[in-house]
Amino acid sequence: MSHDGLGPCFSQIEIKNPYDESQPLSKQKQGILDIRAKDKLTGIWIDLEMEASAYTYYPNRSLYYLTGMYRDQLPKGKDNYYDLRPCFGIHLLMSDIFFGEDCTDWFHHFGLLNHKTHKQLNNHLELYYVELKKFKNEVEKKTIEWGELEQWSDYIARPQNPSKSLPEYLKTNSEIKEIHHMLRTFTQNDQLQEQYRLQEEWLRVQRTEEYAKQKLLQDYHHALKMKEQAEKERSQAFFILQKKNVALQEKDTALQEKNQEIIRLKQMLESKLDGTTS
Repeated sequence: MSHDGLGPCFSQIEIKNPYDESQPLSKQKQGILDIRAKDKLTGIWIDLEMEASAYTYYPNRSLYYLTGMYRDQLPKGKDNYYDLRPCFGIHLLMSDIFFGEDCTDWFHHFGLLNHKTHKQLNNHLELYYVELKKFKNEVEKKTIEWGELEQWSDYIARPQNPSKSLPEYLKTNSEIKEIHHMLRTFTQNDQLQEQYRLQEEWLRVQRTEEYAKQKLLQDYHHALKMKEQAEKERSQAFFILQKKNVALQEKDTALQEKNQEIIRLKQMLESKLDGTTS
C-alpha cells in the first residue's frame, strides 16, 4: 500500500490461515476475504480483509484484530518487547464507513502519531482502508491518477471474467496479469469453479442488498427532508397568519376608535344644534 509513500513492502509472504476449499461458503459471513500473513524476511504481520458489507463499528473491529495480532507475538513466557514486529491491517471495503465533508477520499491511512507535531511514534500499528464504492465514483468522474494502488483497486472493485482479457489500462501491471491468469486456471477446476460461481452469486446478492439498504436510507432522508420542509412551511404560514390576524385586530381597533370618534362628534353636533334651536 504505497498511495501515500508510507506503506509497507512485502517480499516473501507466508499465509497463516490458508484457504480451505472443503468449507462451504457461509451466507452469514460478511467477509469475502480474510487472510493473516507474515513476511518471512522482515517479520511484518499483515491482516488482509475484504468486506462486502461493512458497518459503523468496523474501525473498532479492525483495530481490535490488529492489536490482537500484535499482542499474540509475545506468548506467555516470552517477554522480549524487542521481538515485536509491525502489524498492518489492510481492509478492502465494498461499502463506505467514513462519512462527512472531510471524508470524501477513498483511501485512508491511520497510524500512531503525535497530535501536535504529527510525528510518528512507530510503525507497529497501521491501518489502511480502501473504500471501493467511493473509488468507483471517482473513476466515473475521471479524477483518478492511475498508479499501482488504483489499478489493484479497480481490478478488485469490479467483477472479473477470467475468460476475457484485461482492460488496456490494467495490462501494464504484471502482477495483475499474473493474478488474472491464475484466476483463469482456478476456474477451470470444476469444484473451484462452482465455489467461485457461488461466491460471485453471494457477492451479487450482497451488493443488491447493500443497494436496497442505501436506497431505503436515501428515501428515508428524502421523506425526513420533505417533512421538515412541510413543517417549516406550516410554521411560516402560521406566522404569516398571526401577523395578518394582528393587523386585522389593529384595523378593527382603529375602526372602533373611528366609530367612537364619529359618535362623539355626532353628539357634540346634536348638542350644538339643540342650543341653537332654543
